Amino acid sequence: MPVVEMQKLVLIGNSSEREQLIKLLHTEECVQIVTAPKTEGTRYADKQSALEVFGAKKAKLDFIFDLLKSCQIEAQALIKAKKINYNPVKKPFLAGKPSLTMEEFYKTPQLEEDVFDAYARLSRLSEELLKNKANDIKLKNTVNQLAPYKEIDAKLESFKDTANVSILLGVVPSSRKATAQKAEDAGAYMLYYDSGANCTIVAVFLKEKYEEIAKILSDAEFSACTLNITGVPKDVIEESEKLMQANAEMRAKLIEQIISFEYVLDDCKRLYDYYLIEERKLECEMQTSCTQTSYILEAWVPAGKTEQLDKALDGSGLALMYELREPQEGEKPPTYVEDNAVVEPYHSVTNMFSAPAYGEINPNPFVAFFFFLFFGMMLADAGYGLVLTVLTGIVLAKQRPPKGQASLIKIIFMGGISTMIWGVVLGSYFGFSASDIGIWYWFNPIEEPMNMLYLSLAMGIFQMCFGLGINMVAMFKQKKPLDAISGTLSWYFMLLGLALAFGSSLITAVTLPSWLKTVGYVLLIVGLLLLMLSGALHKKGAKKISGALARLYDIVNFFSDLMSYTRIFGLGLASAVIGMVFNEIGQVVMNLIPVKAIGFIAAAIVLLIGHVFNIGINALGAYVHNSRLQFVEFFGKFYTGGGELFRPLGCEMKYYYIHNQEVKK
Repeated sequence: MPVVEMQKLVLIGNSSEREQLIKLLHTEECVQIVTAPKTEGTRYADKQSALEVFGAKKAKLDFIFDLLKSCQIEAQALIKAKKINYNPVKKPFLAGKPSLTMEEFYKTPQLEEDVFDAYARLSRLSEELLKNKANDIKLKNTVNQLAPYKEIDAKLESFKDTANVSILLGVVPSSRKATAQKAEDAGAYMLYYDSGANCTIVAVFLKEKYEEIAKILSDAEFSACTLNITGVPKDVIEESEKLMQANAEMRAKLIEQIISFEYVLDDCKRLYDYYLIEERKLECEMQTSCTQTSYILEAWVPAGKTEQLDKALDGSGLALMYELREPQEGEKPPTYVEDNAVVEPYHSVTNMFSAPAYGEINPNPFVAFFFFLFFGMMLADAGYGLVLTVLTGIVLAKQRPPKGQASLIKIIFMGGISTMIWGVVLGSYFGFSASDIGIWYWFNPIEEPMNMLYLSLAMGIFQMCFGLGINMVAMFKQKKPLDAISGTLSWYFMLLGLALAFGSSLITAVTLPSWLKTVGYVLLIVGLLLLMLSGALHKKGAKKISGALARLYDIVNFFSDLMSYTRIFGLGLASAVIGMVFNEIGQVVMNLIPVKAIGFIAAAIVLLIGHVFNIGINALGAYVHNSRLQFVEFFGKFYTGGGELFRPLGCEMKYYYIHNQEVKK
């Protein structure tokens, strides 16, 4: 099941119609335009100035987004405090991602006049808001600076030297007040105003005593007042606080005016998406190789979309010639993968590691199967699975989330189904054992942890052998039968040989006849020899021996990878134990409270918090550790990756999506 085959579109057209052609390709949403080779007499189109125009427009929209977002946060507090009277725009619960027809999309520029008029008004309000903030900072600084001197009932400007007398006003730490008092013995007249950690002092003395008294105050860590403020400190503080109050009222009015522009957000988002597409179209024009009268455009098209593209180009009425051909040697087509609705969400898991290389086998169906399987084993509680499935199902039914979010939600939805299945098999219902409820279960991981460990390791062997099998098929397709047999069948022989030779020793409940043990030893030896052969292939001389011996080290790696599957055992056991512990805590809480109704409510709260925590932390762990098993232990057996995802013109939109309908002429 390889990734979808790609075709190369090579098109020559009239330069005056290039923009129309790219618009047509956008409406079809089935091509990824790439840079055409530059040949003698051709050049690349220069659209930099037009790109800068769109960049400037996007910057204005970003300004609106950022300003409204910051003010909405502050407005919530003001609304709650009843300082502004405003009803913010309420979005429907779980509102889906909005859509546009292609016709509506191309009418988007009609919104520019209203949006940029709002931008101009918001810019002015933002400037006033900045001035308001600067004024508030200035007033707060004044109050903070005057705080040590608020008990002084005299104007600050009156503390000036005379012809014969020096006056020092300042602050010393309260712990150093005794040191400062020594200035009195030196002839200074001192006033003290204690204010918590600091003590404000006024020292009046003859100028001839300046050096002596200054030295004493310096030892007391004296900090002289250098404020350029006039008036009585207390009066200035009161006036500043009144101005701060008026400033706060003004700020509230400005915030109210700014958030009243929330109505423009949807239009801004629509324009933003329009600019993204227009920028990409300009970049596509810059990727064409052109002369004065013609241009060459190259693009990749999925093989299944060529008929759609043929029909669109032939019916366009544009002057052009084109061909669709197979990729040539040296060309690296992008990767396009088509899977059914069940498998498609797991593309996000594979792509976190790396997209498949073009021509490589599509790993997504296998990832979907094993991810689904392991997710349920790691949570293994029917109640938890029901919660995950119902919650994510509601989100998917009510909302149309962006593709990346939708994939994650669908994975958790299917993981919830798997969790329910494994919860029934292993007999766990919100931490309660099936044995307590009196219904069927296979075994209880808490009571029989070794069975859970064996099951986890068996799943690991199954997945790794499956990966080796995929690799063997790929080797045969590449016409490397000896590599396939020696590199893959060797592992099957060794594992089967180990099971037959040592199965009875490892699992006492299993008894094998002696002749099967002999067969097991033979298979084990054959597997080792084949493995060494795979290391010696394609090598010469002494390197054959070193390669063969080095291949034996892969046995250590194999069993090291196998041990990684114990994380299934660990997470499954942890989920069950934590759930059981919270149930015990709930029972204890209920028994401690004498009033039965209150005890029941308190226990319910404990159980709700505990199980929500357990579901959240273990669902996260199941996703992360499950991904690791796919990336390292599974992909390491067959998968290379390194592909570049197919990104058709039109996929750049951020806030909206387009129904692919024909544009009305």
